[in-house]
Amino acid sequence: MAFRRLSFAEHRIFWSRAAAIFAIVYVILIPPPLQLGRMLLETGEIIGFFLLATAALGRLWCLAFIAGAKNEILITEGPYSVVRNPLYGLNFLGALGLGLAVENPPLALLLACGFALFYPSVVRSEEARLARAFGAAYAAYCVATPRWIPRWSAYHEPESWVMSPRRFRRGLLGAMWFLWVFMIWELVEEFELIEWLQRWL
Repeated sequence: MAFRRLSFAEHRIFWSRAAAIFAIVYVILIPPPLQLGRMLLETGEIIGFFLLATAALGRLWCLAFIAGAKNEILITEGPYSVVRNPLYGLNFLGALGLGLAVENPPLALLLACGFALFYPSVVRSEEARLARAFGAAYAAYCVATPRWIPRWSAYHEPESWVMSPRRFRRGLLGAMWFLWVFMIWELVEEFELIEWLQRWL
């Protein structure tokens, strides 16, 4: 287990993309659990879409702050002033929202459990790297800023911020992947391609 967690921490982008592919295949092969009731599933879909939108917009907000300076300076402004790991928290919301948005609560549970199982190792690895890079400044930041639960009273942001347009553009696709998967699902459902894809797979 320690080896697998370390492997995930070192290759999280690969495994995150693998999770997106798994989610697409899952919703194609595993139908929504209709025994839960149509109203409950549709309510979950609305909540899921709200979580998806929150995750996508929140990741764009984070990207605006890290696109020009990640790994070069310690980011403590904007979303990073209220919580140390806003991107990972938003990933959790997006994964949970995706399962609900495609009317498949079991998928939401699987993705949420996968996040809870593997992402803590990513956070520990990144915190160790930041501690080595920024020393006392990062230690003080950890004391002042919670790891997971935002402290909104601590929010602050600069009047202006330097951002790299190229890095921002490159990060757009990753920031919106939850919505891309949901849109693929909607297209498949709209054009009634589920049965054809199930036979093909």
